[in-house]
Amino acid sequence: MILEIKNLNKAFGGLKAVNDVNMEIEKGSIHAVIGPNGAGKTTFFNCITSINPSNSGEVLWKGEDIAKLSTHIISTRGISRTFQNIRLFSYMSVLDNVLVGTHNLTKSFIVDAFLHSKRFKTEEKDMRDFGLELLKKVGLEEKAGEYARNLPYGEQRKLEIARAMGSKPEILLLDEPAAGMNSQETAELVNFIRQLKNEGFTVLLIEHDMKLVMSLADKISVLDHGSKIAEGVASEIQCNERVIEAYLGKRRYE
Repeated sequence: MILEIKNLNKAFGGLKAVNDVNMEIEKGSIHAVIGPNGAGKTTFFNCITSINPSNSGEVLWKGEDIAKLSTHIISTRGISRTFQNIRLFSYMSVLDNVLVGTHNLTKSFIVDAFLHSKRFKTEEKDMRDFGLELLKKVGLEEKAGEYARNLPYGEQRKLEIARAMGSKPEILLLDEPAAGMNSQETAELVNFIRQLKNEGFTVLLIEHDMKLVMSLADKISVLDHGSKIAEGVASEIQCNERVIEAYLGKRRYE
């Protein structure tokens, strides 16, 4: 088990946003977290990455409890994420946005950058080549020099994923990656996430697109009012009465 969540709790005042949640994420799997708006999904991600540290519980990464570590230390462990609301640097180029995500990989010192040492120049070229490779993966290589703000919404989503991959993570936490995408872009995203799995990545995603979730996820966990109410493969979730009532509606999702 690459990531294990044990009895995780997060409250804001009297509101329990994450209520005693337990979850196990298998290495190399695609694990989806679904639930209605306000179910605590993004807060759950924020607890894992310490953006909003949990009040209690454990976040075990390869057996190490990282719940109390800072966000930037967690990112060096091999955990990276995207956000529900796109957080790109609008007036930086597409490539430079990706290079921001590679900062954990660099070993040069400030003096190397100031003096433009051989070490700095070599590393700069290596990171640039790596950034272009990531952009090629998401189909944005030809737009490397454009401002991020000029990309269509769906391509901005892809750029966020490429930037998240810049730290060479072992697990990607994707918060609603298909939001705002048209059907063609969503289909491309599905293929891309499958490719990530084939390359050995673990993917934990929050998503409202049920067709995407049901066709893609190896396992699905369902949150409602901060609590996990169900977990299983797609066929089990589709037939779960508590899930149908809380989220999918009265008609079984086909």
